[in-house]
Amino acid sequence: MASRKLKQLGRYRIEGELGRGAMGVVYRARDPVLDRPVALKTIALDDSVEDREVYEKRFFQEAKAAARLNHPALITIYDFGEQDALAYMALELLDGTELAVRMDKEPPTLAEAVAVALQVAEGLAFAHDSGVVHRDIKPSNIMLLARGRVKIMDFGIARFKQSEMATQIGTRLGTPKYMSPEQVGGGALDHRSDIFSLGTVLYEMLTRSQLFHGRDLAEVMHKVTSFDPPPPSRLNPEVPALLDLVVRRALAKKPAGRYASAWEMADDLRKVQQELAAAWVAPEPAVDVSGDKTMVIAPGADGQLPLRRLTAEGQDSRLSLARRFDSSAAVSAVQLATPRDRQRLGRAPRAPGWWHRLRHDADLARLLLTLALAAGMAALVILS
Repeated sequence: MASRKLKQLGRYRIEGELGRGAMGVVYRARDPVLDRPVALKTIALDDSVEDREVYEKRFFQEAKAAARLNHPALITIYDFGEQDALAYMALELLDGTELAVRMDKEPPTLAEAVAVALQVAEGLAFAHDSGVVHRDIKPSNIMLLARGRVKIMDFGIARFKQSEMATQIGTRLGTPKYMSPEQVGGGALDHRSDIFSLGTVLYEMLTRSQLFHGRDLAEVMHKVTSFDPPPPSRLNPEVPALLDLVVRRALAKKPAGRYASAWEMADDLRKVQQELAAAWVAPEPAVDVSGDKTMVIAPGADGQLPLRRLTAEGQDSRLSLARRFDSSAAVSAVQLATPRDRQRLGRAPRAPGWWHRLRHDADLARLLLTLALAAGMAALVILS
């Protein structure tokens, strides 16, 4: 069935083939009703009865899972159905590059890796809040779009928290080297499994190397459950200490040791972005005399986002946030304080007087004015 050349499926006109997978073909198609291009994901259902039931259930589970999610970092599903032993799903047609392809050709920079991980974490957090666990976060399921945007794809093995599917069905579905230890072991999963998988992807973006690799499946699964990787900064000196901590917490072997939610991971990644932005230096090499040491300020390796300040001996010295601002005027004002200023600063505070309170406390002034008017009116009544 998959080899048959299709011209139409449902109301969608087939325009070409985008790719093939183990479970079906993905076509480029057009929706004539709304006049828009779509990605049409299909799966053949004409296998054995048992396989058909499993695959069909997984396929429509993906449709239901994705259809209830509406977030900028998650792919949008438009429609799904079945025709001639083919189940199909109409998805948002993305014009971008898979993260896996990008990592093979040109690995992301440090800033790009953090930005990608942050968007994925926010998308996962939204999905988790909606009761959906993706269970197959990996570079080939992350699409990089224009202007730095990211989309999470393929909820084909996503699972509702209250799914009626048997534990054996799809327990280990996913890509082994991006699985969490509990997923490899066939245990119960929750949203923290996705956090582990995202930590693995982030580690590989930062170090440009595969984290859990092996000669066979058994070796890969053993490393996932037992191997404690070194901090990313050991392989990439540009990685700040805070990012090491983010990766370490995401990759905790036990779910209880990981982030309690993807929102927490996103918050820490946002702090890493702030730290990277704070590590700004001059775009051109310059000399900064600081105390009794001469510091050589140099741009970063990419020539665009300088991240380091080097000492004369070539040692890395991270710049703090304060280095981005000129505080010399404020420092001079403090240093040039007069004796009267110091006397005021050192004087113990005292309670404000009635006159000061009357001038600055509007409520008190209105109260006194009201009392005065009331007293005046009372006096007029008495005198009359």
